Amino acid sequence: MNASSLFFAAALVFSFGASAQNLVAVPDAQELAGSYSAAQAAARPASAGSVRYFGVVASQDAKHEQFGQLRQAFEAFRPTLVVVEKPDLGVASTEAATIATKGVPGYTRLLAQQHNVPTERLDNPDAEYAYLRTKLDAEQLKLYYLLREARRFRLRTGADKALTKKAMKQLLANSATFLPGLDNTIRSVDELAAAFQKHCPGAGQWWDAPATYFCPQAASLYPVGSFSRTLNDAINEYRQRYVYAPLAARAAAGERILVVTSCDQLPAAPAAGAVAVK
Repeated sequence: MNASSLFFAAALVFSFGASAQNLVAVPDAQELAGSYSAAQAAARPASAGSVRYFGVVASQDAKHEQFGQLRQAFEAFRPTLVVVEKPDLGVASTEAATIATKGVPGYTRLLAQQHNVPTERLDNPDAEYAYLRTKLDAEQLKLYYLLREARRFRLRTGADKALTKKAMKQLLANSATFLPGLDNTIRSVDELAAAFQKHCPGAGQWWDAPATYFCPQAASLYPVGSFSRTLNDAINEYRQRYVYAPLAARAAAGERILVVTSCDQLPAAPAAGAVAVK
């Protein structure tokens, strides 16, 4: 097991050249994207090569408005390629069942199938992990991944402090298998709490860490040299170089690429003229 298995283990317990970049935002992402009208989005021709980012939140509720907005984005943009965060876990027999069992990634792939559009995966956890190992020390890197999974666990399950701590104990017990090279640091919940207070002073408790600690767009909110600034700058560097720039190059060659990703994966600095759709 390697870094790409982290999501499964936890579940068990911009420079864009000449191409156009559009940021399609559901309500939770509008704070990042700004607010623009659908008319502005429609004014940009879908025939030209471009990249459009659709920011989503984790939800398996078919009534969530983002699912209808995502369908509209497919119909309006007519992508030639859909890039999806998270691995391909298949789809169910109906839209409602797909949303209930596979969430946003599954529903996105179902829409791609319905529109006969190929899909690719956006994130590469192993490559990102290897890159961050060159930018952060072992304690900082492990702290980041543990805090991130604790937050995702709480958002996914609604767990309270006690249940989150219990899940973290299980995660720590197996952390050497999916965070290779970090087994000699943060080996217990107490050590996690101490590392959090060391690197994130005044930020409360590790099990309820602020969302901005995991948001590259928030890097400028923190002082230079702080843990959060160093972390988010490194994540930005990796994604700009190895995720967003290659997509922009493909768009410049004529592809219409729809990227469906969580809000913390959105590019940190949308290019001038980017459009967000409510």
